[in-house]
Amino acid sequence: MFELNSQAQGISWTSDSECFEPRVMPMDAKMQAALRLHGYLADRHWDGSALIGPDVGIRFNYRIGRFVKSYLRNMRWNDNYRYVQAQGYWILSNWELYRAFGQEEYRQFAVRCSEYLLAQQRVDGAWVYPNPEWRGRIATAEGTWGSLGLLESYRQTGDAKFLSGPQKWHEFVVQKIGFQQVGAELAVNYFYGRTGPRFPTNSIFFLRLLAELTCATGQDAYLQLSNGLLKFLQAAQQPTGEFPYAVSGDAPGKCRPHFQCYQYNAFSCLDLMRYCELSGDTSVLPMIRNLLGFLCQGMAEDGHSYFDCGNRHREIIYHTAVLAQAFARARHFGIDGFEIRARRAYNYVLKSQRPDGSFGFSRHDYAVFRDERSYPRSLSMILHQLLPVPSRQS
Repeated sequence: MFELNSQAQGISWTSDSECFEPRVMPMDAKMQAALRLHGYLADRHWDGSALIGPDVGIRFNYRIGRFVKSYLRNMRWNDNYRYVQAQGYWILSNWELYRAFGQEEYRQFAVRCSEYLLAQQRVDGAWVYPNPEWRGRIATAEGTWGSLGLLESYRQTGDAKFLSGPQKWHEFVVQKIGFQQVGAELAVNYFYGRTGPRFPTNSIFFLRLLAELTCATGQDAYLQLSNGLLKFLQAAQQPTGEFPYAVSGDAPGKCRPHFQCYQYNAFSCLDLMRYCELSGDTSVLPMIRNLLGFLCQGMAEDGHSYFDCGNRHREIIYHTAVLAQAFARARHFGIDGFEIRARRAYNYVLKSQRPDGSFGFSRHDYAVFRDERSYPRSLSMILHQLLPVPSRQS
């Protein structure tokens, strides 16, 4: 037996083997880590209006460039971006902290960032993707996550301007981005002006947005699209519980059954949980249970999330954080048996936190590389998963 103590986190582990298991999981351990991470983000990446900083990106930067930049961190790299998705997570997290502590600074972070998002939204309701490798594209993920943050600001402040942004985005998705319909199945497109395969994850978080809008406005009309989206999801989910990354649709495009399987499915699990919570639609509970069963296959003995079904060596810390939250939330839906997995995953995340409150991005990329750069988008995701998510209808 041996112990590893961390005064900064107030945690201790004990183990008989290489598998760390919490002897005690203090209720405030995650909050302490969250506050340290929040402080880091505010000091390092907050510019007074939004989170700004580098991102892992896509294509060349994701495959090679980010490792060069990570190993040459003292050089100045011109790759600072303001991702709408990062702002959405930042807003949601600051409202959670404001509810927990009542400190005005958290409210100000959320309000200022929400005002920034509104200022950046185009007249037609869209937000343009910030990364130059996808210059000019409009992604469903970006606008939807920004809208989720704005809706929380509307709930907390009652200011109608924070509702107008999500309503304009919803109209843009319905009228411009559009959907693929195959029989009775409906799937939202990934980009404006582009078609291809259907992506279950995109349809799931858009389904959540419909429930959030319904809750915020009291207008059931927002849920009119939900039946078609649910039929698509029910057809797409595999017997293993997994949602494939991309499936065939009515437009040509490459199908991809596996890609970062566990983090995408963990996010899908959380969004379906939120949809169920807000809409009262319990028909999604079997999907949630099956997802949780699939996610169990994605956890290593030390608690970290595997990268995907065909890659068990790469470790990305925010992947583990979202896996932990999915397991932790299961009991709120009457699904027991995942508490130990939640503790194990959270312990891995907490042990990975650096003295300044930040987290590196990845380990064992291509088996031997690490990416230690500070990415506000993934850090904002970790922050959100460290915070409690109370069950509420409004």
